[in-house]
Amino acid sequence: MVSSGAVSSPGSSSDAGAETVATNRDHRNSRRLTGKEEWFWYLAAAVTYIACGIWQKFLLNWFIGPLWLVAFVVIGPALWDRIRGRADDRSDAT
Repeated sequence: MVSSGAVSSPGSSSDAGAETVATNRDHRNSRRLTGKEEWFWYLAAAVTYIACGIWQKFLLNWFIGPLWLVAFVVIGPALWDRIRGRADDRSDAT
């Protein structure tokens, strides 16, 4: 198969960097969580929701429950990265 110099072949080394960036970022160019890290955030969301629900019964409903989970899993890791000073260098993905 003939290919131009402008487009690299699928197995070339220039595509390897693009694949690495693509697998570590989501569609918003945010860092993806690894397996253990993802489990930690879901478990932390469940434990804090149950613990807070023991004392504050208004938290135990069908609206705040899913909202709590999504907010905890989406905002928590981003906030934790910012507190720890982990630079989110998005210029690598372009």
